[in-house]
Order: sequence, then C-alpha cells, then structure tokens
Amino acid sequence: MMNSSIRTHGNRGFTLIEVLIGILIFALGMMALAQLQGHLARNSGDSNARTVATNIAEEIIERARVFGQITSDGTNAAYNDIIDSTDSITRAGNNYTVVTDVTDYYWDAGSGAFTTTVPASAGRSDFKRIDLTVTWNSGQEFKVDATTTTSGRLGSGSVRISDVVSSITSAAGGKAIIGSAGNSSYTPPVNYNPGANPDIISIQLGDNKFKESTTPLPDVIRTDELVETTFDVVTYSQSDTGATFLRREEFRAVSCVCTLEIPSSSDEGGLRPTIWDGYDYTEGEFVSKPYGTSANNQQSQYCDICCRDHHDGGTGENDDPNDPGRSLYAPFRSAGDYHADGALDGDHKHYNRGTTGELTLADTDGATYVEACRMVRKDGFWRIAQDLRQEGLNSFPGDHLDSPEEVGEYSDYVTAAVSAYEAAVGATDLYELNPPSLTRPADMATPVIFPASTLANPTNFASSGTIEQQLRARGIYLDYLSDTLRTRINCLDAGGTGDDCEVPDVNSALEIIPFYDVQLTWLSRWNETPNNNPIDVTNEAIADDNSHDRGIATLQLGFGFSTISSAVHTGNLGLTGTDPIDPWYTSEEESYNLYALAQDFSTPPPLSGIIVSGSITSAIPGVKAADVEIEASGAACDRTNTGYECVIEAEAVNPRLKVSNYFKPNQVLVACAAGLTVHGTEHSGTNRENNWTRFDLPDQQLLDANIVIKRDSCN
Repeated sequence: MMNSSIRTHGNRGFTLIEVLIGILIFALGMMALAQLQGHLARNSGDSNARTVATNIAEEIIERARVFGQITSDGTNAAYNDIIDSTDSITRAGNNYTVVTDVTDYYWDAGSGAFTTTVPASAGRSDFKRIDLTVTWNSGQEFKVDATTTTSGRLGSGSVRISDVVSSITSAAGGKAIIGSAGNSSYTPPVNYNPGANPDIISIQLGDNKFKESTTPLPDVIRTDELVETTFDVVTYSQSDTGATFLRREEFRAVSCVCTLEIPSSSDEGGLRPTIWDGYDYTEGEFVSKPYGTSANNQQSQYCDICCRDHHDGGTGENDDPNDPGRSLYAPFRSAGDYHADGALDGDHKHYNRGTTGELTLADTDGATYVEACRMVRKDGFWRIAQDLRQEGLNSFPGDHLDSPEEVGEYSDYVTAAVSAYEAAVGATDLYELNPPSLTRPADMATPVIFPASTLANPTNFASSGTIEQQLRARGIYLDYLSDTLRTRINCLDAGGTGDDCEVPDVNSALEIIPFYDVQLTWLSRWNETPNNNPIDVTNEAIADDNSHDRGIATLQLGFGFSTISSAVHTGNLGLTGTDPIDPWYTSEEESYNLYALAQDFSTPPPLSGIIVSGSITSAIPGVKAADVEIEASGAACDRTNTGYECVIEAEAVNPRLKVSNYFKPNQVLVACAAGLTVHGTEHSGTNRENNWTRFDLPDQQLLDANIVIKRDSCN
C-alpha cells in the first residue's frame, strides 16, 4: 500500500525563493533590454546628427558657389562675401555650430605658383579654399518613449568638409534657386570673358550662344605615380555689351591601380554612371555589382570612387531595357569585352600587367588591375561619368585659328558635324548597337579642307622664313545620348520650346547635345616621317607642371615633304596619357596627318631604310611606360604612343638607342629587350637621373624589338 505522505515530483509547487530568483532574472533582463534600447536610441540619434551635419556643410558650400558678382554690395551674393565665419544652426531639434575657415590663394606669375600672400596688383584672389567644421552637442535628454529619457546626454561630434571655389563663377556647380514663377531654376547673370584663340575655341550654338572648353592641364605627381587631367566646358551668351555665363561643366580624368572585389552581399557594390539628361547630370543609383578599392594610398584621392564605381553588372530599379546604355560605362563596347557568366557576369573586363609587361585578365577576388575614369562634378561632388568618346581629331599648323574667319570656319564644321551625327541617331532605340560616326571635314556635303591636311596645301618651312612652329591638335568629344536626352533633343528639333521639352531657357538642340571641342596639343603623341629629317617634332613624356613639349615642329636639314601625325587614345586614356589598360588600345586610337614641306636645300644625313621598332611596356606597378624617353646616335628615332621606331642612318657606325625616364623609389630598374643587346654594362642606377639603359642597334630590319621595364635584372 502506497504511503500517502509521499508526493510525486509533478505535484510539487514553487518555493518562495524560486519565485524571487525568477523575478530577479526577469528584472535583470528587462533592465538590460532598457539599457540596449537607450544605446540604440543614442546611436541612432548620433547617426542622424552626423548626416544632418554633413548636409549642412554641403549646402553651405553649394551656396558659396553660386555668386553673381565679385565685389560685395551688401545685397547680392558676391565672391568677396565668402569669408571666415561662425554660425549656429538648429535643425531637427539639435544645435549645430558651423565654423567656416576661408583661405585665399593668388597666382604669383613670378614664381609660377599659387600663394596665400596678396600680390601688390591683385584685385581679388584666384580661388578660395573653404574648410567647414560642423560640430553638435544638443545638451538635451534623448527621449526613449513618451515618459522616459536617457540617463546621459546625446554625444557630441563633428564633421569636416573642404572644397575650392574659383573666382570664375560656376552656376552649374551650385544647387538651383527657385525663381519667382516657382517652376524654373534661376541664377543671377554673371559676366564671362571668353577664352583666347587659338587654344580655346568658341563653338557657335545659335541664338548668340557659344560653348568652349578650357585647355586640359594634366597634373603629374611623380612621387605619387599618378596623372590627373581637368578641364571645364562653359556655355555662355554673347551680346553687344559682352558675354554672360550660362553653365559650367567640370570634368576630370584620373588613372588608378585598383583591387577587384566580388560582392558577398547586396550591400556591396557601386553607383551606376552619372549621365547628362539635357538639363542636369543625373546621378546613378547604387547597385550590387563587382567593385574595386584603391590599391594603395600613393595615388589620387579620387581613385577610391573610380575603383569602386567603374564596373558594370548588377540590376537596378532604374534600369531601362529600351536604353541599356545608361547602365554601362562604355555603351559601345563589343560583347566580347564583358564577362558572360559567374560572379563577374555583365562587368567589363579589367587587366593588370604581368612580369613581362603583358596585359593579364583580373578575374578573381583580390586581383589588382589598372583603371582610368572620367569624372564630372555633380552638386559639388565628383562622380564617375560614362567614358570619354572622342569622335574626331583635327590638327593645324601653328598660324591657323588665329583669325576670327578661321575660328568661324572651324566652329561651323564642328556644329554641322555634330548636328549630322544627332540626325543620324534619330529616335531609334538601342542606338549603341550601330552608332553613327562623326563626319570628317573632307567628307562633309561641302568639303572643308584645313591647311596642311593634304599634300597640295602643306605648311612650309624654310631657313629664310619659318623654321619652327607649335602645331596644334583638337578633339571633338560626344557623350552617349540616353533615351531621355534624345527625346528632349527631338522635341527641340520638332520646334518645341525649352519649357515644352523640359529644358527651360534652351532654344536649340545644339545647346543640350553633350559635345565638346578640346585642345589636345600637349596630350597627343607627335611623330614625323621620315624620322627627324627634314622636319623634327617634339614628343616628350608628360612632365610635372606641364613642362613638357609636344608638337613643336622644327626645320632640320634638307628639302622635301614630311608627314606629321598626331595620335591620341579616344577614351579616358587620351586625357591621362598613361599606359593601355586593355588589349584594344590600338584600335581605339585616333590620328590625323599634317603635311610639311622643307625648303632648306641642304642635304640631310641619308637614312638606310633599316627600321628597328617595338613596343615599350612596364612590368613594375606604378611605373608608366608612357613616360619612357628615348634618344639615339646613328639613327633617327621617334617615340610612338605605345613604343618607338628607329631608322638607321646609312653610314652610321655603331648606332645605339638610349631609353630613360623610368623611376621607382628605392628600387633598381632596368630596360630589357628581346633582340637588342645592352651595350656593355650600361644599365640604370638607383635614382631618376641615372635610370637609363643603352642598346646596340642592329644593321638589319628588326620589328617587334619590344622593350620592357623590369626590376633588378632582365632574367
């Protein structure tokens, strides 16, 4: 019989101690949850405060960009009103302190540099550097709910943004101001001084409006192994009283070394290209796609976004199946230029340099590759735009484009060719599958024959007259025409007004077609045939402070014709002057021939007709083969875009070729060549001045004698 005093475990109750322990555990959990909620609230508030602070800084910089005059009158926004200040701003319930530190820079013609010292004759600075520091500390309790606040205060913080404002106004660089009608943008009228011929050419747009591009100035920073080139495109109106600034577009080209990253989540990727829509530049959306990071900190600060964004692939909400070119950085690439499957599906192919200077495909996570990007300033910030597309290259003798008549003839050709291009595009979809070509001058309905462009009208060199002249080259660039842009262009062509076509204050399609005529004299590679005689043309590597010479033609000895060619890559590399970044470099070169007649009547050194030529490549990251210089004895040698060519003199004794101007800190670099023998032990030293190698040139034809810059030795 079971003892009734024995209870089973299932019938036991909870003791008071167990209940108290349970309550304690629950209370501790709730306290931790409340503390977590407080931390989350504070962190969220701090993140929001940081975002608002950044927005405040950006807005102040954008307001500084849009000024209507230089001298302050106390009423209108003026350049001279951009000064140091401290302001307090309350936004979203928080208090922000904005400290504006402005530094004026002046151009000192004597030293050839900018200085903060005011020259005696300066009426204003050339540009102002603005350093903005926005700090916050609200001094308020942060509410967790309607009745509870945090025990601490919202943390303080600061953001700092710096930018440069030029004394030349830039309405397109600032945010639009709403006019009195409430439906159009407005910026105050600003006087503008058009650039001087022949370096800057004004292209007629009709209705007394003009467009011109400033001269691209490559910025070579040898210690950082990079090239940046900037230029602006300015649209202005002209009247009897002067010129009025209408719009500025700011461009930059940059070369970079990047590291490939394959995204592991939808949060990783980059932006689609920023595209001109006829009214403004539209920033692309962020999509998950392959991306890159800057491979080192010894290059441009802009390499961070160049490496990140300059990739195709992925899917975006704004992708248009009828206008796929909007999501591609180079819409006219062939299908073979893209990865067709795997993690890189849809991205264009990227390449690096191998141990012998050859291009190698970068197709794995962490692979290094070389890149070049075109950038455009959008709302005060640089964004990656679609690649540059040079559609036409023209060259001129040194005395052409000096007169208004010559400028008018060239301007008429450019606008007629661009208009014909636009008409050929029409309203068809997917025009990137079969884009038209820009009509060359001689192929126009009424042919245009520029001086020295045929053997019948050469430029003359004679010891009794012209013995030297600076030749010039100009490139015509055309951006991709998106479906939105083409719709607005066609609307204007059909007689619509600017308001009808969603482009206020525009009267003709030429005003919104994204084309620019750019001076390329110091970015083109110049060569002459026969080499060096009777005419020789300078062709130096791009140098610091733009101190290099290109396109200076000089009479040597002899009588006869020389064919002088200018050549430049049609894409981004044409403005960075750097090495090829893919295998299609040669097919994307544009060239133009000029003809010169030498009338010296003396006898030049005879050439044998034996040619030695090849490419020049670099197997050292950061060392650009494009910078390598050559000189020769017993041979006439020219530096081409990607290599060299030498013609041996008929009576040469021991002809030799010297290559130089390659450099890497703390490393011994040498030049190596298949088929060429190093003359003795004449290899390079350990600094830039001593980096050179001398080769013996053979007495027989030798093509593809390729030179490679290597580290330490040629083994």
